[in-house]
Amino acid sequence: MAEILITSAALIIVIAGLIQLFIYGSRLSDLSRAMSFAITEAQAKMEEIRNSTYTTITANYASGGSPGNTFTMTQGNGRGIIYIDSTNANLLQIDIVVSFSLPSGRVIGEDLDLDGNLDAGEDTNGNGRLDSPATIVSLLAQR
Repeated sequence: MAEILITSAALIIVIAGLIQLFIYGSRLSDLSRAMSFAITEAQAKMEEIRNSTYTTITANYASGGSPGNTFTMTQGNGRGIIYIDSTNANLLQIDIVVSFSLPSGRVIGEDLDLDGNLDAGEDTNGNGRLDSPATIVSLLAQR
């Protein structure tokens, strides 16, 4: 009788561990899927910028330009922002940062309200801009 109780207790512990692993794996799958969507959106936006005329990039993809420096993800729930460093007239550094939310409601990136603006309390590292693990940085030279 004692052997059955010990075996049952061990089985319950193993099953509880397996359930936790399943839940953790499911969350990682959601994160991976959302991260893939965010990177794909950033890559598409980078290609759109690369296909633009070099001299119009800064004006078109800056705040107030058209199409502007923010975009909404077409897949999933997220918002991207474009930063352009034009201190060198012949070489632009373009950073595309995408913040997004998971099905659980957790937001990945500093743009907690997904509005594309740096609001109070969002700049957790104090660098004066939004950051996210879904970031693409590229240098674009004038041809």
